[in-house]
Amino acid sequence: MHDFEGWLALSLAVQPWAGTVARWSTDGGPKPVGVTIGGKVNMQFVKAESGQAHAGEWEQPDPAPAVQASPTDPPSWAQAVADVIRAGNHPGVKGVLTYAEWGGSTKPGGVRVELVDGSQLYGSILTAGR
Repeated sequence: MHDFEGWLALSLAVQPWAGTVARWSTDGGPKPVGVTIGGKVNMQFVKAESGQAHAGEWEQPDPAPAVQASPTDPPSWAQAVADVIRAGNHPGVKGVLTYAEWGGSTKPGGVRVELVDGSQLYGSILTAGR
């Protein structure tokens, strides 16, 4: 999960709308795992359904390309993050849905990421501002 967080942070950092991106747990550090985007949006990730990710799956250093977005609230931030994950076409990611697309959460914004190892990551927007 820390490797995904690192790849996502790199991918968000190249987005013109994201501003400064900071990882919460660097060097495989302690939980929680997440990112702060632009100093105003905090997104925490938790892992469900254990899987056995192979270390080599996340060695691809290339971040996702820039995507168009103008997020202003938790659902639009979640959509922007999901679009970045999709645009990255990372071989370790099988699929991604926003909570709105998925319909499995009552939280206002977040993403469900399914990895190729069968595990799932849930990224919830904790705070969002303009």
